[in-house]
Amino acid sequence: MAFTPLFLNAEKHGPILVVGGGEIAAAKTEALASVGAKVQIIAENLSQGIITLCEQHSFDYHQTPYNHDFLEGKKIVVAATDNDDLNTEIATECNKRSIWVNVVDNPDLCDFIFPALVRRGPLQIAISSSGIAPVLARIIKQRIEMAVPESFENLVKYLRQRKAALRIVHKKLQPRRLLGEDILNGPIAEEVLEGNIQRADELLDETIKNLPDTKQGALYLIGTGPGHPELITLKAIRLISQADVILYDRLIPQSIISQYARKDAVKMAVGKTRNHHLKEQQDIDGLIEEHLGKNNIVVRLKGGDPGIFAHGAEEIDIARKMNCPYQIIPGVSAANGCAAYAGIPLTERGKTLSVRFLTLYTKTLHDEDFWQSLKHAKKETFVFYMSTLHYGFLCEKLQEIGFSGETPLVVIEQGTTPYHKEYISTIGTFEQDHDSSTFASPCTMIIGDVARLAKQNQWKEEQPSSGEYFPYLDSEKKYA
Repeated sequence: MAFTPLFLNAEKHGPILVVGGGEIAAAKTEALASVGAKVQIIAENLSQGIITLCEQHSFDYHQTPYNHDFLEGKKIVVAATDNDDLNTEIATECNKRSIWVNVVDNPDLCDFIFPALVRRGPLQIAISSSGIAPVLARIIKQRIEMAVPESFENLVKYLRQRKAALRIVHKKLQPRRLLGEDILNGPIAEEVLEGNIQRADELLDETIKNLPDTKQGALYLIGTGPGHPELITLKAIRLISQADVILYDRLIPQSIISQYARKDAVKMAVGKTRNHHLKEQQDIDGLIEEHLGKNNIVVRLKGGDPGIFAHGAEEIDIARKMNCPYQIIPGVSAANGCAAYAGIPLTERGKTLSVRFLTLYTKTLHDEDFWQSLKHAKKETFVFYMSTLHYGFLCEKLQEIGFSGETPLVVIEQGTTPYHKEYISTIGTFEQDHDSSTFASPCTMIIGDVARLAKQNQWKEEQPSSGEYFPYLDSEKKYA
């Protein structure tokens, strides 16, 4: 059952008919009154409380048995009696007449449901569990009530009063939008919330003078973490919401884009897998240059951290060449995130004092200088990225250069996601233990003494179901 969230202009639809005269009907009537809706009440028995409510708001009420004639001309009806058969009858008649109906405590009969509502003047935040768990919706409402102070109503009024003036000052959409974000995220909003309107106006005038009425391009390289959508920084969320263009890799939780990106932002998949590149790196570089040239704010979303095996340097070079501002916003790396979810500290006091982030490129496989550089690193932790095809070869080479076959390792598949899975072994037994395993991308292999802790410190339960958390790259497509 899916309910589409809507905010309805009740004034255009005439009075809402509420059938019922008890506590439930009173609660619904009071909720409707709180948002300015007009209500008509019908019930054979009306409580004094609901009569008082109707008189307080000048609502029409009739203490009489319900009949279908009361539905004539109505567009919205609430069935709030304590008689299930009557509520069902009302819903049936409403359906025949194409009238929207809400039947209290019966979502299956409802065309719409009432959300838990947080109101700050014209600002309304609606929370719904689709009728499944009203208590959960109420708890979330309470948390939002605490997070959004009552004084936010003053901020909404302030913005409404100055909206026309701001449109005149900045005619172009992007600078006007950025000005709005400056107002809401900075000292202007704080002054309004404290009731210091004169000081807020002074700050607003100063901000307007210093902001150009032209678009300004910028490049933000943002790490979104290894997969869990909550492992993203607050700064990353703020900058994603500013983006005109979002170029995103395959290993990006789709909810990050759907929740934080503007609906009108251009969203383009540019991800890669080993055998399939939607865009080659030179194509991605070209897109960055093209959109920076149009003075767009470009966000480049990368899985994990944008500074680890992510072509960050060459993409920054484009912004520098074009004299555009840029920032690198770090993310939780695959090494840190996957290790944490596997219960593994990457270093251990007195035992493992350093960490290396590595990957096996094809040209590295037979580079003896590379392997010799690892020979004396037996007390380090190795974290291998993007090397799944070469795990067996890697274990053999490490033993060849002197590593004990008992050196522990763990392969973490789709780490931090709902399909997080761990394969615990040693470099001497890995091929025997996992020769038939087909690892889902992405995988990270952690090698070293700390990997022994995976079994005893494990806190992330393996889920009974399995699947691919990140989408395959069938075609280039945009999020709606």
